[in-house]
Amino acid sequence: MKRNLAKMSALCLGALVFFGCEKEEDAMGTNASASLNAVSQNCYTIDFENFSASDYPISQVSGAYGTVGIFAKKREANSINDDYTSTNVARVYDARVHTGDDGHDLGVPDHLGKMLIANQYTPAEVAANPNGLDAQGHKFSDPSDNAWGATLALDFSAISNGVFLKSIDVVDVDLNHVVEDQSYVRVIDAKNQEYNFPLTPYKEEGSVQTVTLNVASAKKLMVVLDGVNTSVGSGAIDNVVFCVDKPVIAEPTGCTRTQGYWKNHANGKKADPAWGNLANTTFYTSGQTYLKVLNTPPKGGNEYYILAHQYIAAKLNMTAGASMPANVKTAFDKATAYFTNPSASTASRGTIISWADILDKYNNGKMGVSHCD
Repeated sequence: MKRNLAKMSALCLGALVFFGCEKEEDAMGTNASASLNAVSQNCYTIDFENFSASDYPISQVSGAYGTVGIFAKKREANSINDDYTSTNVARVYDARVHTGDDGHDLGVPDHLGKMLIANQYTPAEVAANPNGLDAQGHKFSDPSDNAWGATLALDFSAISNGVFLKSIDVVDVDLNHVVEDQSYVRVIDAKNQEYNFPLTPYKEEGSVQTVTLNVASAKKLMVVLDGVNTSVGSGAIDNVVFCVDKPVIAEPTGCTRTQGYWKNHANGKKADPAWGNLANTTFYTSGQTYLKVLNTPPKGGNEYYILAHQYIAAKLNMTAGASMPANVKTAFDKATAYFTNPSASTASRGTIISWADILDKYNNGKMGVSHCD
């Protein structure tokens, strides 16, 4: 919390959050809830170290987990109606580089390095006064947390798999001068259920408290700094720890057979049920049945028939229950598009042969599931 009395006379900090707070409408983020499966998740920590003061405003952070949205709003000085700016003022403050008047509080836990704040001055104000000084003699352009209330928000809704929020560090909830005893962390899950965690005010400046959350399927995280009948509230967040569910990968099933097998098991007593009615079905725009195409030699290295032979075998293998890996499925889908309208295709002969080669490896059990005994 700032000790500057002019700042204290303004407003309480309504929210250091993922998008919302008690004293205002939720303005950002999304929600989700579930249970942690320790063996099926990847875990990450957002520590803001890759950002600099020039990255202003910060709108997102990305990693192997995907993208997390970031948005911070600040409450206007001397507001009596909890007026918040609609401008994103999310910025990093480096505890090792004291700026504004935050050296005595945010600058204390220098082991944290960079942390996320709601900046006192908007990007427009910073751009208009790159070298100017405010009433307290601090540069407009330097990072400094807003003393009158703010909302810092991180939105996990763009991550497709379940997010399990584990913990977050909250910096500088104060018990000095004015009590920030209405401060809390809030998580909202996929069912819009809220989970609130009160924050403890400390007498020491720059205190760091790690809040254990353990909320699954989280979509929105919020940290609110505020106090009863007070006009201040400031601080920072750091080290957001969360886990993301790994996608469920189906076990490979079945086995594959070559085009030679399928040629000899299309009808009669040896007919394989996977053929169904396909043997007498017209193969796309060829004017021939599937079986006729399969029995047509690719004279002169005709790429159409080279691909068609492997394509038909692959299709029958899938029908028989053989799973197909993603890279083979890509080649199969491209071949489907080609056969649907060969005259419109721009694929070269070499490209078409490469698709056939991939499908041939699949049919021979060299790419994907094994070949049938």
